[in-house]
Amino acid sequence: MNTFSNLKSAAYLGILIGGFSMPSQANLIINGGFEAGFNNWTRADQLGSDGGFFQQSGTNSPANGFSVLAPVEGSFAAMTDAGAGGSHVLYQDFLVPTGVGTTHLAFSLYLNNGADKYYNPGHLDWAGTGIPGSTNLNQQARVDILSTAGDPFSTTVLQNLFQTNTDDPLVSGYAPFLIDITTLLQAHQGETLRLRFAETDNVGPFNFGVDNVSISQVPLPAALWLALSGFSGLFWLGRRRKASV
Repeated sequence: MNTFSNLKSAAYLGILIGGFSMPSQANLIINGGFEAGFNNWTRADQLGSDGGFFQQSGTNSPANGFSVLAPVEGSFAAMTDAGAGGSHVLYQDFLVPTGVGTTHLAFSLYLNNGADKYYNPGHLDWAGTGIPGSTNLNQQARVDILSTAGDPFSTTVLQNLFQTNTDDPLVSGYAPFLIDITTLLQAHQGETLRLRFAETDNVGPFNFGVDNVSISQVPLPAALWLALSGFSGLFWLGRRRKASV
């Protein structure tokens, strides 16, 4: 093999290395900006609930017309609104790929709580009652990843990503969140998991806005080195065969 051929082969190898070294990313969530309505998303409301998640645009809430912030990405967001109490979930199931690398979940949340504070009794039942028989105060929003096999209103989750607390500001957002979920996904490779946004209110009006949702992952370096090992082996095998002729 002459010098030019060696350089040519090395150049090809360099191109392949460069291609596999590119930090390719894949978004596991579809329609995370709600520009296509609720395509690829599922909405559910607890029995007896009023209102639900709606597509929202502009600076008014979708049902009551309350003053709210405009979506932060594109023209639309998802937002809860109602004339009475209820519990509402919005979720999308996604397949966890094999060979999971560093993975981040991103979303933006808007909170407009018309109650005096947040109340979190540990469940999402808007009509749940305590031992005396009175309805438990329940005014909360949360984001979770959970199994697809369970109740979409369950609070038994694989990972809680956000939850309102008693002393949180009543109005905030659209606040951006970026959360590393690598460890969770690596433990569930090849499985289908559920990303859920949930809101419950039985104390006062509550607008919970969701926008700009994505799950982006970078492949593991191991995949790169496996490919490079194969290319290197072929390269040197070709040189040895040429030298033995």
